[in-house]
Amino acid sequence: MLDKLPVKLRIVSNNGDETIRQTVAGVRYVRGASQYFRYEEDEPGIGRTITLLKISPEEIRILRQGNVESEQTFAVGETRPGYYRTPQGNLQLTTRTEDVQVELDEGVGRIRWSYEMHLAGERAGFFLLDIQIQPA
Repeated sequence: MLDKLPVKLRIVSNNGDETIRQTVAGVRYVRGASQYFRYEEDEPGIGRTITLLKISPEEIRILRQGNVESEQTFAVGETRPGYYRTPQGNLQLTTRTEDVQVELDEGVGRIRWSYEMHLAGERAGFFLLDIQIQPA
């Protein structure tokens, strides 16, 4: 049985031109050396998406399932493949991670990372993500 902790995630995504802020309710659980945060997003124009954020000692991985499906993996100094699927089609993506900071104590704290993303071989931008996690 996994111990689940209800959490609130405050997510700020910045790509230089645009900042997106959202607060979502989720649940945190631990499996082995990894922490998982599962939450639901409902974005205008995109719809409902279930997101799983996996924090492990080696990397951060984001998996989204719903109207849009995607996978992104982040490891400092590495370029990792991923994908972005919509009803209109599939795009291959890559992320090159510059920095990762994980400051979590029993699932509460902050996760920050920065990366450059390419979609279908074209540079899509440089992104900064900042996620603050509190007990719900």
